[in-house]
Amino acid sequence: MKIELRPVDDSNREAVLALSVREDQPFVAPNDVSLKEAAETNEKYPGVARPFGIYADDRLVGFCMFAFDPEGKDPDDRYWLWRFMIDKTEQDKGCGQAALQEIIRYFKAHDADMLYLSTEPENERGLHVYHKAGFRETGVIEDGEAVLMRTLKGPNKTIKDFYGVNVDKAMRLRGKKGYGVSIAVYDSDGDFNTYCSGSGRYGEDFPVNPDMLFQAGSVSKSMFALTLLRYVDKGLIDLDSDISGVVPEFVRKGPLTFAALLSHTAGYNVHGFPGYPAAHEPLSLEDVLSGKGNTPRVRRIKPYGKQHMYSGGGITLAELAFTRITGMTLRDAFQKEVAEPLGLKHTGFFQPLDDDLVGNAAFGGRLAQKEDAAHGYHYYPEHAAAGLWTTPTELCKLGVALSRSYRRGGFLKKKTARRMMTPVLDNYGLCIYRGVNCPELAFHGGWNKGFLTEWNFSLKEDLCVASMINRATAAADEAHAQVAFDIYQNAKE
Repeated sequence: MKIELRPVDDSNREAVLALSVREDQPFVAPNDVSLKEAAETNEKYPGVARPFGIYADDRLVGFCMFAFDPEGKDPDDRYWLWRFMIDKTEQDKGCGQAALQEIIRYFKAHDADMLYLSTEPENERGLHVYHKAGFRETGVIEDGEAVLMRTLKGPNKTIKDFYGVNVDKAMRLRGKKGYGVSIAVYDSDGDFNTYCSGSGRYGEDFPVNPDMLFQAGSVSKSMFALTLLRYVDKGLIDLDSDISGVVPEFVRKGPLTFAALLSHTAGYNVHGFPGYPAAHEPLSLEDVLSGKGNTPRVRRIKPYGKQHMYSGGGITLAELAFTRITGMTLRDAFQKEVAEPLGLKHTGFFQPLDDDLVGNAAFGGRLAQKEDAAHGYHYYPEHAAAGLWTTPTELCKLGVALSRSYRRGGFLKKKTARRMMTPVLDNYGLCIYRGVNCPELAFHGGWNKGFLTEWNFSLKEDLCVASMINRATAAADEAHAQVAFDIYQNAKE
């Protein structure tokens, strides 16, 4: 079979428009839409869109269109197989594979080093065809479509490069049964992209997907603060009122305010919490604060308001006061005041994790091998300090909502958001850090048993990066923080 690519012009345009795929192939755009997009693109960027008719033995059998921009500033965005289809009457005759090989030869002849395409993740037939031609998933989901890539020079190895960062190399992700990472970016161009790689469960072939739940660790504190501030905006909570009378059994001497607890300036002990095996009997906030769990009794050990001393214990005390004042659990309050208004479907203080959510939940580290094969994660009764389950995609939605509130008001009143983001001591506001050398940056990290989270967003524009990985070591934490920051910096440009 001799395959030839002929540019679409007046001599074959009508014939190309007459081509179509089968009714059970809804993933392919009609050719009239593609040609219109080509014309619009070439008006702005002459020659970038290149539509071709695909001919087999001099017979028109399909259509393809390239995005071809060798001068593009991003080397990973210069060469794309933008559209590809074989007419329904010509399918299952070998035309598709033969055409893809000719397309690959075209790009090689024009000195391209890699070729990208994207398709719906559910397009199983198309993915089979592309895999057979040597295309491999990059892990990126762009505008809802999975991005595939084929190298054209040297061995055909997939290059994992997301916003200029080789995530897999930096995080030492290896194979289908190792650790896994999920990243989401809302960038300065208004694009929303995700990157997934590796396994959500160590030792299993369990590919990470954008909706997979991860534990957020101390990013839980920021989400608790956001929930509480929604009540501040309603006039139901005063950040500066003395709440020592609300939790008298844990306060020997006042005053005590939410502002001091959220800024870690109230002088309380217990830096963080290790959690409990998933099957552990439930513990109340009072149990934790009284020292009946696996951490000491929470008490004030430093002068009130004189220093920043990070305290998960203080946040847990704030949670108890919050539940007593509002009459609601943090889980219910977050669902009502944050998740529902922002349309979050995968984020909540799920402690313990609901049975119907376990199926798409990541397991932390090697807890499944060491503690519980069916529940490879810890239970955190300290919801506000460490109990949030979420996805990077939804953390980005939360970051953008906070950024917009800071700039002009919205989800929070502008005054409230600005107070949250204004440092009290040591560059820490109300459960949020501010960048020292990057003052527009607001961020928080998280470390639960087996899980790491990085959450960075800009206070100047709609820009947020969230990254979650099911591995928690000092080396992984350092590498993960650097990856998230590098992606944030590159996403600004």
